[in-house]
Amino acid sequence: HNLRGPQLDSAHTSDLLSLATGWALSRELPQEARLNWAHVYSSKHDGRSWSTFKKAIERRGSLLVLVREMPDEGCAPRVFGTYIDNDLTRNPSWHGSSLNLLFTIHPGDKLPPGPVVYRTTGFNDHYQYFNYTTKTLPNGFGVGGQLEHFGLWIDSGFTKGHSNAAATFDSQPLSTHTEFTIDAIEAWLVRPTQRLDSDDEEGAQKSAVESNPEAAAMLEMANRTMYSKQLPLPTADMETN
Repeated sequence: HNLRGPQLDSAHTSDLLSLATGWALSRELPQEARLNWAHVYSSKHDGRSWSTFKKAIERRGSLLVLVREMPDEGCAPRVFGTYIDNDLTRNPSWHGSSLNLLFTIHPGDKLPPGPVVYRTTGFNDHYQYFNYTTKTLPNGFGVGGQLEHFGLWIDSGFTKGHSNAAATFDSQPLSTHTEFTIDAIEAWLVRPTQRLDSDDEEGAQKSAVESNPEAAAMLEMANRTMYSKQLPLPTADMETN
């Protein structure tokens, strides 16, 4: 048992978590995600950039993503975030694991019992959403809730976000106000990906749905049967028959 809490990347310390709160938060994670936390992104040290953030978190493994909101006048800012158990992959549909968490850390919360943690309820499978460069669907990173009404949302513009009550986690808004301005973001890799290189979709024949995921997501939002999921794109041989 790791009673000392997670071993942080020796080259970096967190600007958003105290050691005590980090220890308390680690107790809520799967056992294999408690031991070694490696810094992969900090808006303070790596610059405020969606592109840099996206590259740091995509297909890396299990992650902690922490956000500090811009404070209101006279109010201390909240720190809140999410644990993502499965790889984040670009996908305009919901994916991920029921082991995901949402959490919030109220100002002054330094000692156990630590952060307020929300676990999945089984109400739906809206565990994570990670999408960019589409025209008709949200671009950014979201956890829980519904499209446009996420439990936690970081917009790809990388200045704004929102947090709504989400049945996915039976969670309340994590931020002081539903809409918030981002003051700082950190991402920590807490378990490297288990995905093998052979799992890559690159080079593999894609179905019609996989080649146009935005259209697929729109169909699913309309509750239409996705017959084309099983239909590969036509090949030269198929076209001559």
